[in-house]
Amino acid sequence: MYVNLLPCITWKWLRMNGTEVDSLPVNGSAPEYKLPAGWVLDANTAAEGSDVDARSNADIEKALFGDRIVTGVGPDMDRLVKDTNTPVQRITAAEGALVIENRYNNGDSVINAVEITVPNGVSATVIEKFYSDDDTSARTAFQTKAYIGKGSKLKLIQVQHLGSGVDFINDIGTFHDNEGSFELVEEIISGGRTYFGTRSNLAGKSSTLSIDMAYIVKGSERLESNICSFQRSTQTDSRIEINGVLKDEAFKLTKATIDFKTGSAGSKGEETEDVLMMSDNVVNQTVPLILCTEEDVEGVHGATLGRPSEEIMLYMQSRGLDESAVYEMMEKARIDALCSFIEDEKTVSEIRYFMHGDESED
Repeated sequence: MYVNLLPCITWKWLRMNGTEVDSLPVNGSAPEYKLPAGWVLDANTAAEGSDVDARSNADIEKALFGDRIVTGVGPDMDRLVKDTNTPVQRITAAEGALVIENRYNNGDSVINAVEITVPNGVSATVIEKFYSDDDTSARTAFQTKAYIGKGSKLKLIQVQHLGSGVDFINDIGTFHDNEGSFELVEEIISGGRTYFGTRSNLAGKSSTLSIDMAYIVKGSERLESNICSFQRSTQTDSRIEINGVLKDEAFKLTKATIDFKTGSAGSKGEETEDVLMMSDNVVNQTVPLILCTEEDVEGVHGATLGRPSEEIMLYMQSRGLDESAVYEMMEKARIDALCSFIEDEKTVSEIRYFMHGDESED
């Protein structure tokens, strides 16, 4: 399975263009949850798969201009959903929030797929949680697709806290009608090997994308992300902000692309990543990319990486904190900062417990 194709191929020897994944789940199932009032489960249907070449950006672009959803992980994910006979849960959203909690156990090999339609003028929230015990070993995957109607808004909140033996493929794809808005809040606290991808097809005029992502990668964990904003209509707007921490011997690759196509006049895009590296043994790879075939656009990108400055360390130490305490505080702050974007108190409490434990015992 080939995943996370970079939208513009770079030198092959860098090994950033895409990734072969061989540790794949084999059992398709439907996640369990309770639908809020007004939400409708249309059907559990067979997956259609995909005829798009996962290694061809030309094929992917053609599909996107054909008003199709091509996810961030890529077309091979669609084929995996079909090959494992995974039921696609097609849901029509309403106002309010849907919570889907996935708790994985040792030995699980499971894949789920959800497809959400947000009708015109509706604002909906979906919270997806991916949890396991720290010593869990499993192969898992989850795909989320969304069709966002005219003047509609979908907020997707994802929280990942998985064991160091869990391989997880997390795949997202959205299609935006006029003034359709997608907001993603992504918290990755732990996980063995994580392949994360999200791609938004901003086909409608004045459609928008907003991504706030925070991650901690530690031990020998591996995180590979492919984040794409495909902006093909006028006055579209995208914002991608990523803050992360790398520890021990962790590996992280982030590919964040804003792609202004011909016809996207008046559009804007901004992407930033800030990486705190807490060890000399970590591997950080960041590819901030802006592609453009339209003149009247505005794009900004950049990445910052390193350790806290000497000035910050001296200030913190003058307040009684040693170096390890400063790093721990900054690590937790990156995850805690995203809690302000999460309106669900139970989810916020779970995140804070993962990060701080039961502080009431202190």
